[in-house]
Amino acid sequence: MSVEQLNLDLFYLLNVPDHASIWMINYACLIAHDLVYVFLLMFAIAWLRGNRDVKTGIIKAFIFTAITLSISEVLSAVLNTPRPFVMDVGRTLIEHAPTGSFPSNHMSIFSGIALAYYFSPHRDLGRILLWTAWLVAWSRIYVGVHFPIDMVGAFLISLVVNLAGLPLWWKYQDKLMDLILSIHHFLFTHFIRMGWIK
Repeated sequence: MSVEQLNLDLFYLLNVPDHASIWMINYACLIAHDLVYVFLLMFAIAWLRGNRDVKTGIIKAFIFTAITLSISEVLSAVLNTPRPFVMDVGRTLIEHAPTGSFPSNHMSIFSGIALAYYFSPHRDLGRILLWTAWLVAWSRIYVGVHFPIDMVGAFLISLVVNLAGLPLWWKYQDKLMDLILSIHHFLFTHFIRMGWIK
């Protein structure tokens, strides 16, 4: 069996079936489309209220995810592989521009965050976030905007970025955090004194 056929078979297995319940459809659409905004809100609150350790984790996740997403964007534009609905394959539940399908930007974001925490002192949180990343991967296939191979590709890119970047992170994280936190304290001095943020 070819990779293309395996990819297509897995897509049909995971894509929304004809008899799907409205509850499952709404759940998948929520995860596929809105969970990323929930994560942004959670990270914003964690940044404003968290200590140095929390902020360090957020900055690490941001940097590694930004690199992963940049690579994903370039590959998506260069390869420009068609999405399922462009090929008239399966069912599509949400609207999406016919941009390149491989690799998945959503999976790049969620796996970038998850692996940044997994390869850190917060490995237990990383494990939970990895499960979340694969839940997002399932949902994007379920709603018909990605193929399974798009998810695997994004995850592997994120894994390579995290493993390759760790030595540099370990070497420069303290200096980088000192700089970022000095800017943070300069910008929010008034609110920090009032105890609204840390």
